[in-house]
Amino acid sequence: MEKAIYESMNAAIKLLDKQAVIANNLANISTVGFKESFNFFIKDKNVRNLYKTYDQDVREYYNFYPGVLIHTQRKLDLVIKDNGWLAIKDINGQEAYTKNGHIQINQEGKLTVQNHEVIGNHGNIKIPNNVNLKISSNGIIKKINKTKDSIIESTIGSLKLVRLPNNNLIQKENGLFYLKKDNLNKYNNILHDSSVRIQTEMLEASNVNPTKNMIDMISNARQFEMNMKIISICDQNTEYANQLFNINN
Repeated sequence: MEKAIYESMNAAIKLLDKQAVIANNLANISTVGFKESFNFFIKDKNVRNLYKTYDQDVREYYNFYPGVLIHTQRKLDLVIKDNGWLAIKDINGQEAYTKNGHIQINQEGKLTVQNHEVIGNHGNIKIPNNVNLKISSNGIIKKINKTKDSIIESTIGSLKLVRLPNNNLIQKENGLFYLKKDNLNKYNNILHDSSVRIQTEMLEASNVNPTKNMIDMISNARQFEMNMKIISICDQNTEYANQLFNINN
């Protein structure tokens, strides 16, 4: 009886965790560059709990398949191709990575993505006021001066673009991706990868599949109700057993 209650409650807790992941996916359907996530539960046969059942290791995985490309005709919008990433700083100054290429210029002349400063390949990037900008496919930012006779381009800076294996990345609550802790030493000094290419005047939409996530949410809700019913039945059986015990005494 206790084992059935324990396993049902454990399953219900894991279903709630799944629902939280799905809810986060659905909440970010319209977030540029968002990557869908999901949980896998893997049994560890080497670890047994109090009721001699196998423990389960929860592992979070991400769907890195590209989202739909949206044409914006805005020069500071860009798509980072393939498994390339744009390097930015989080609020703590730590380097993080994103597929969100909706770049803005703040009041200080810095490039930002969702208020996070974009990291330059050769130091900080400072954008002068009232200039025409062009971002090349290799991430180089140029200022364009047009005269009657010619067009003069001068380099302002360069975006830091990196390429990392997807299985070395983990997403935090701020929506940004980071290197897993066990890989920090291996990739302590991540250099700009000149082979990464971008495409401007476009954005990559979220790759969340709303239909699939809604179906999964309904399925999880039904499984949760089933586990709650099992717990309720076990509780009723215990109550009946106690009543019979009292009658016999």
